[in-house]
Amino acid sequence: MNLYETQYKSLQFERAGLFKVILEKYPGRTVLYPGCSVHITPSLYFPHVVYVDESPVAANFFANERFIAEFVSRNKQYKQSAYVRFLQQDFSTPLSLTENSFDLLFALFAGGIAKTCVRYLKVGGFLLTNNHQGDANDAANRGDLRLKAQIRFQKGAYQASEYDLSEQDIPLKKLNSKYLKQVDQGVAYIEHEIYYLFQRSH
Repeated sequence: MNLYETQYKSLQFERAGLFKVILEKYPGRTVLYPGCSVHITPSLYFPHVVYVDESPVAANFFANERFIAEFVSRNKQYKQSAYVRFLQQDFSTPLSLTENSFDLLFALFAGGIAKTCVRYLKVGGFLLTNNHQGDANDAANRGDLRLKAQIRFQKGAYQASEYDLSEQDIPLKKLNSKYLKQVDQGVAYIEHEIYYLFQRSH
């Protein structure tokens, strides 16, 4: 778990508050997370998460199933048993998963997910993306996804805004913002991202 500690927790980059907002306003149980790296935080809030990443680092992390299970069991925010599955592969290739079966699809700091993985999302399910590599733009160009809300980190908390976004352009996020700041304990992540929530219509 040292890798998770250094890449996420110690930087305050877990985005637990983001997942809490999703749970409160758009509840779902099953999550597909392509391009996940070692970001295990979703399993603390959602009881069924399938992670996909071709990285050997991610594969080694998730291969330690006992420690993963113990960590999730100690920290999960729900009563039922957790289901954690990891697939080591390129998510742009067909996955050994049932199509139309997930409540939530995450596209966070990865690209091409809106083009290749929406088929695994249920009708009525949600795609969450920060458009870091153009996934929100890809989603907006699909006929089966409708922009439902924006989620921003404001005044120390994530807040969702639902309104008609159909006529608005989705801004491309350029990587010119500083994401880390110096704090007493070392460094911490600065949340600059705008998150977009799309709902699958058919």
